[in-house]
Formats: sequence, C-alpha cells, structure tokens
Amino acid sequence: MSSIEQVASRIEEASTVLVLRPQRAAFDDVQWKGALVGDSTEVELLGVSFSQPPAVWYEEWVDALGNAPAASAVISTAELAGGTPEDCDANVETVATPSNLTGIGVKSTPYLNEWDDALAVVESLTVLLQYADTQSVYKFLHVLTSRLQATDAAGQFYLDPTLEDDRTVELFKTLFDAVVECEVDDDGDDSTVEWSVAIRNG
Repeated sequence: MSSIEQVASRIEEASTVLVLRPQRAAFDDVQWKGALVGDSTEVELLGVSFSQPPAVWYEEWVDALGNAPAASAVISTAELAGGTPEDCDANVETVATPSNLTGIGVKSTPYLNEWDDALAVVESLTVLLQYADTQSVYKFLHVLTSRLQATDAAGQFYLDPTLEDDRTVELFKTLFDAVVECEVDDDGDDSTVEWSVAIRNG
C-alpha cells in the first residue's frame, strides 16, 4: 500500500482536512487528490479557486476523481470566470475579489445546505493569504469548517507550507480534524512524494 493510500484510509472519518502540499509536488496531483476523496460516485463538489478558470479547475478534478461529480459548483472571480464555456457542467459563482471572504461564505452556504454528499475544496489557502491577512483567513476557516460539520459535509483545504511562516501553518492546523503532509524527495531527474497524516484527538 502506498503512503497516500495509507493516509486516505486514516482520514475516512475526518470531516475537515488540511493538505500541506508544496507546489513542486503538483506533478502528482491527479493521483493523490483522487485517493484522498475515495469513493467519488456520489460526491457533490464545491470548489473555491482563484488561481485558474473554473472550467479548467473542474476538468482537473474530474480527472482526479475518475468521474464527473454528481453535482458541482465553483466559486471564483468574474475575471477568471469570464471565459467559462456554456457547456461547463459546473455552476459558476463569482465574488469581486478573493479578499471577499464573507462573499465566499455566502455563495457556498446554499450548496452546503442543499447537498447531501458535499465536498468543499478550497484551493488554495495560499492564494487567499495573498489577498487577506492571516487572522481574517483564520476566522473565515473557523466559520466554514464549523458549517461543514453542521451540515455533515466534508472539506479539503490546500496550503503550500513553503510559502507561509511556521506560525501561520501551526495556527491553521488547529482548525482541522486531520492534517495531511507531503514530503518531496528530489533525486536527480526523478521526484518522489511521501505522505503522512496527523489526526486530531477528540
């Protein structure tokens, strides 16, 4: 069993998961994202993405899941969403800027309330921290993770720990049921990725 499969088996009962993955591990994204979700046949996917157009984000997640989600929506900016194809299967919601954390919460609430098997994916916290201060993002995460737990939804939140200070990373860890960490071993032309997980007690 690979390290990511071992991690996936341990987070099955975790409602909220923080994934600490450096950008240089992105080459392995499709494999590990699918593994962390597990059985995706009934998943209703709610994305928060401010780094790529919603249609691109959605298609990458379809590849990772191995199937189209049962329902899907992506929260982005009007600028990124402007070229979204009409045949995109995901509903697209927009906020003026990633700093509008309240707006992100408002846009996400109807989906979390209506869907039975919701998976919220915030990709990534690294981007949000470029637009809002640490305390504001922390408060946003506290509200959103509480809402996920109240609606029996799941959430995966991505952060590049190499771009943030240790204090910020440790602060965010306190909000999640599980913290998944990725270590990249660069060996010449080949890179390997090892995964580990810490589960919060209680």
